[in-house]
Amino acid sequence: MNKRMTKKRCNNQCLLYVSLGALILWFYVMISFIAVLERKLLEVKHENSEYNEKLKEFVAASELKRRRRQGDELPQYPINHRHLNNVIRPLSDQAIYQCHKALWHTVDTTAYVLPNNESFVITGDIQDLWLRDSAAQIHPLLLPNTYNGQSLVQVDHKLERIVSGLILKTARLIRFDPYANAFRLEERKTPVTKFQREALGRHGYIATWNYELDSACYFLRMLFFFHESFPNHPVLKERQGKEAATIMMDVWIAEQRHEEDAYPSGELFDCVHCGKPYRYNPAELKRKGKGTMTNSSAGLTWTGFRPSDDPCVYGYLIPANMFAVVTLGYVVKLAAVVWDDESMVEKARKLRREIDDGIQKYGIVEHPTHGRIYAYEVDGLGNYLLMDDANVPSLLSIPYLGYDYDPTIFANTKRFLFSKDNPMFHEGRHDGIAYAGIGSPHTKFIPSSIWPMAMIMEGLVSNNATHKVVLVEKLLASSAGTGWMHESFNPNNPAKFSRPWFCWPDSLFAELVMSLTEACPRPEGGGYSIKEWTDRDDAAHVVRGSVFMKPTPSPTPPPPTPMPQPLPLLSLAVVSECTRAGEGARNGGYVDASFSNKRSFCEKWNATCVLSDMTRVDGDDGGVNPFIAKWQLINRTLHETHADWIMWLDCEAAFTNLDIDWRYHLHGHLDNSKALLASRDKNGVNLGVLLMSKSRGISFVSTFQEWLRAKEDDQAALKEMLKNRPAIQRDIFLVPLEKINSYIDNPDGHKWKPNEW
Repeated sequence: MNKRMTKKRCNNQCLLYVSLGALILWFYVMISFIAVLERKLLEVKHENSEYNEKLKEFVAASELKRRRRQGDELPQYPINHRHLNNVIRPLSDQAIYQCHKALWHTVDTTAYVLPNNESFVITGDIQDLWLRDSAAQIHPLLLPNTYNGQSLVQVDHKLERIVSGLILKTARLIRFDPYANAFRLEERKTPVTKFQREALGRHGYIATWNYELDSACYFLRMLFFFHESFPNHPVLKERQGKEAATIMMDVWIAEQRHEEDAYPSGELFDCVHCGKPYRYNPAELKRKGKGTMTNSSAGLTWTGFRPSDDPCVYGYLIPANMFAVVTLGYVVKLAAVVWDDESMVEKARKLRREIDDGIQKYGIVEHPTHGRIYAYEVDGLGNYLLMDDANVPSLLSIPYLGYDYDPTIFANTKRFLFSKDNPMFHEGRHDGIAYAGIGSPHTKFIPSSIWPMAMIMEGLVSNNATHKVVLVEKLLASSAGTGWMHESFNPNNPAKFSRPWFCWPDSLFAELVMSLTEACPRPEGGGYSIKEWTDRDDAAHVVRGSVFMKPTPSPTPPPPTPMPQPLPLLSLAVVSECTRAGEGARNGGYVDASFSNKRSFCEKWNATCVLSDMTRVDGDDGGVNPFIAKWQLINRTLHETHADWIMWLDCEAAFTNLDIDWRYHLHGHLDNSKALLASRDKNGVNLGVLLMSKSRGISFVSTFQEWLRAKEDDQAALKEMLKNRPAIQRDIFLVPLEKINSYIDNPDGHKWKPNEW
């Protein structure tokens, strides 16, 4: 019995141990299984993560590849809202009129057609060709679907000749010196100083030697848009166009390594300043003219100056690099389609990819309020400048340039631009109109000034047609009655502005209005007259006709050309003084001829003549400075005459064409918000022939006479007054020399031609 019980207890214990062992084994197996399963899940998760990252990289690469394939497309902006004419807020008649006036301003006042298939386009009140400004000024002529489904150069062959000539001239100037940004029509005849030659780079045709990345971008854009209008035009086959594109790509490649003192080389770089690193005036660029430090591996390309001509704080100007990316895309197509050069295609693609990578890596920064935004300037070393400048390329103009931007980042950037965080954003109110827009450090002398160019660009990148119309009307109001788009203006008093004759914003204004209506341009709305056409040999067989050009007057004598609108009812008084004896005297016959000429003009045009015949004894100057006597006579005439304008002519100045209607000849320049209308020559403002408005002249003369007492002549006095009181510049309207004061022998400016006024 006891044995049986003992055996049974032993069996039960064995069974328990076996069960416990099995249970422990099961737990071990399960734990091991769970561990393996967890490890497998982690591996799968890791693989998924790697897959997702690779998927992101693939998508990003595909997007980048798509963007880099682009470049043969025209920019999307400005949006064409012409089809909405019947539903949007209508444009005023003044806007349509001013569109025509602004559109033709460049051709009317700044374009010269030269021999050798060239053209030359000045900026306006500065008598030089800026690579950027000139190409921007003629850009509206190249826009597609502008008139009857074509660009203006396609329907008007004289305009075609102007633009093709500018392409050829610009290409030749780039070969002359690829670092220069502005050029003279003729070579300098007077020697330059060592400082001007070495620090400022000025010699020969070079007016200014500020290296600006955007200058060549504008040339390449002009070349590409012209190709879109004329794919087989002969000027595209000229070697100079391809050479200029090659030169600028080599410059951009070298300037990617500006910090390493890299510079372009080869047979195309044989200019005076070639063969060494670019250095400019140390007073403007730090580190002895080299500029602030940059990262040579950033992929971005360096520039010394902004499109405002101001020096950069950091050498990588992001909007200009974006413009370079766009125009390198244009080079890809031109190299493939026009020049049939595959190596040039690959070179442009590679450079474009490197610059674009640099923008994505260094040109986007985190703003504490606005999030990720595009910076204005960077150095690739972590430093950046957050602002914008009205001059294009700007951050605001990114869509207009045609750059394929990130919509979210640009939206953030735009919010930043129109906020107080942007130091160049300004606001003001005048006559019940609220102005808001972007300015530029370039015009610090007008506090809180807004540039019309920036307001225009705000419209050009807008999807809202009504907003664009409102901007057009505000722009017209900001012109202070002149009708022209100025460089800048005070938003609290638009009568305070800079540069009364500045064609670049005029052309942009026309482009904005043309995106809103088909009423501009129209031949019946007004046309152009070419400032100077000396290309007589080519005119017969190249230029086949014109749609928009005004009728050419007969050479002898030229009758007054009909105005597109009624002539203003203005009156004039002609004032002059001659001395028959003593110092500075003229002989009697000379004086009689001078007075007879002026009387004939006054009789023909019903003007008042105020002629002072001073007869003095030899050696006696009457105790009066002749310039003081001159302004005393001007002052007395202003007080006594009822004429709207008085015109002073020195004794030796004469009207050389009595048949020209002075009101038409000076139409668009007779701005009665100004006191003095004069011209500029190499010595500054020329006061030998001038006009003064009755409404503003009296107060101006009163102030000017105080300065005149301390100087030997009136031009020196005016120069001193402008130096000490720069705000006086707003009272002066400068017109082209040939409008009122041509010289028969003028090696430094416009030379008189038969039948001029």
